[in-house]
Amino acid sequence: MNRGTAIDTLRAGAAALVLRAGWMRSLAVVCALALLGVPLVLAPEAWQQFNERLSSPSWALASAESQERRLVVVDIDERSVQELGPWPWPRERVAALLAALDAQGASLRVVDILFDGAREGDAALREALRQGSPAVVAQLFSLQIDPLVRVGALGGALPDRQGTQACAAGVTPGWGYLAPAAGFAGIAAGHITPIVDADGTVRKVPSLVCFEGKAYPALAVAALAAATGETPQWSQSAAFAGEGALKVGDFALPTNRRGELRVSYALPRGSFVAVSAADVLAGRLPEGMLKGVWALVGSTALGAGDAVVTPQGGAVGGIEVHAQLLAAALDARTPRDPAWAGWALGGACLLVLLASLGALLPARPGPAVSLPLVAVLNLGWIFAAHVHLLHAHHLVLHWGAPALFALMCAGLLLLAETLRVRLERERLYGNLSSYLPEAAARKLALAEPSAAVQAERREATVMVLDLRNFSAYCEGKSPEESATVLHRFYATVEAAVSARGGVVEHVVGDGIVAAWNASKPCEDHVNQALDAALPLWREVSGQLPQEASRQTPPLDLGIGIETGAVLVGSFGPARRRVHAVLGETVTVAVRLEALTGELACPILLGPEVAARANEGAGQQGLAIKALGSFLLAGLSRSRRLHALQVPVDHNTLHLVYRIDQDRALAS
Repeated sequence: MNRGTAIDTLRAGAAALVLRAGWMRSLAVVCALALLGVPLVLAPEAWQQFNERLSSPSWALASAESQERRLVVVDIDERSVQELGPWPWPRERVAALLAALDAQGASLRVVDILFDGAREGDAALREALRQGSPAVVAQLFSLQIDPLVRVGALGGALPDRQGTQACAAGVTPGWGYLAPAAGFAGIAAGHITPIVDADGTVRKVPSLVCFEGKAYPALAVAALAAATGETPQWSQSAAFAGEGALKVGDFALPTNRRGELRVSYALPRGSFVAVSAADVLAGRLPEGMLKGVWALVGSTALGAGDAVVTPQGGAVGGIEVHAQLLAAALDARTPRDPAWAGWALGGACLLVLLASLGALLPARPGPAVSLPLVAVLNLGWIFAAHVHLLHAHHLVLHWGAPALFALMCAGLLLLAETLRVRLERERLYGNLSSYLPEAAARKLALAEPSAAVQAERREATVMVLDLRNFSAYCEGKSPEESATVLHRFYATVEAAVSARGGVVEHVVGDGIVAAWNASKPCEDHVNQALDAALPLWREVSGQLPQEASRQTPPLDLGIGIETGAVLVGSFGPARRRVHAVLGETVTVAVRLEALTGELACPILLGPEVAARANEGAGQQGLAIKALGSFLLAGLSRSRRLHALQVPVDHNTLHLVYRIDQDRALAS
């Protein structure tokens, strides 16, 4: 193979590898997208709840130093109950509390208390609500059809045209209600109906509730209307765009398509000023503390039944939800779900994909480390972007989809890469085991290159096989004919040696070195090698071309066998290693094979293997003949050699060929 052909072959192999890697990576990405789409399609509500829960901890990252002084919570707390009596209080006492707030300068009174049904003291309460600063009372809707409860008289509905537009746009429908008694007609009212998620947390409040064709605003919306003197304006087109559906004067309250307001929990609970109702009634507050503020009256006392769970954790009084809504409206930071959220999340997933694929570029430390690292970095920037958009721009872009995609993409790409590497390693091992013993190939496939001797000492039986006269046979033959003979020879020897538990250790030209108990363990290595010798000689000899002439001497097989200590392993520099079996035992086997032609014995045994064979000759049925002592070439002491006898007719045939050859050469 010339250099150009080798380069083309390498390029083709590299292209095939890249194509396979691209196919597996594409499949991993498609699977990640498919898995991400399963909950979106099959369980959208559950997916939405997952996103809400995942985003809730983001509120805890708001500034802990924020303070809200425009709103003051007037709390009917445990101390107030202990001083003034159990809840619910007589309505005269509530009237006195509202009058005290007005007297101390509160510019707006928002009452998160249900005055459902007629009670003694209603006249005083109505008078307190109508006199002084604007006041807004609460009413409650049932968002479930059962049980159907309708108590009191609803108030505070939007003008007919606005209510009709809102109801037609599909805002939250109500089925029942608890409203103030009919005598409170004309007093501003707002509903305190929360939307409780599956985990019991309040994250949204209907800006409007539609009941019998009329739209009733939330308590926070009604409070803004009472403070500004403006009528809430509903915008149907904005509602369907997902932005700014409700306006009260200069205040814009973005809602989702169902007209729901998201509650901003950006202010910690400690940011709100809370005073005890008992202190207000007793006049114990500092002078001017309530001047010009919006006073939110609610109860957190045990037994009041007004407790909700928020993303900030724990159960709190419902008044906190309305305080957060009003504070966010005053600062124009009511969270909104932008209409382009889907595109933004798709772009985030694209960036995640690009980062994950970038981790697969050839570099250290490799995908096993870079992919998990990139997944963690992806999660970090996704969460950071989510928190920044939420707190700085008041945009709710749930980070569950890109975060889950980052994990699945990294995991599936790592799985695909691991599978690809495993397949490539198996292919490499398969190719190596075609040239090296299986055990040596497996070690090389898993080990780093080394320039050190990596070998071990073993007690093994070595068999050296060689095609005699092969060089002369190749004269006048085409390379294809010679290669065919060698190929058949290699294949036959490999099959016969492997069948008896041996291993072809290395091949040089027309010579083969096989060993038992070297690269591969073999307990009865002597007998296994001897049992393989005669059948192997018969099979190979039967396959060799029998062409005897002056120009083409006959091919024959010589086998030398010896047992003893050997060193098996890899040798040479890191860039050019050689697997070999070394030692005196191998040298003796090589010299024995070289003598097979001179002694006219195709299978010669060394003294060690012959001694062990004689020990079990009765069991093996081997015909072993002693030949005497010989000094082998290159060695300093003589050795007693033996021959493993072969069938007479076949042996005689080869001897005749050899005699004819000698006579022809002599003439």
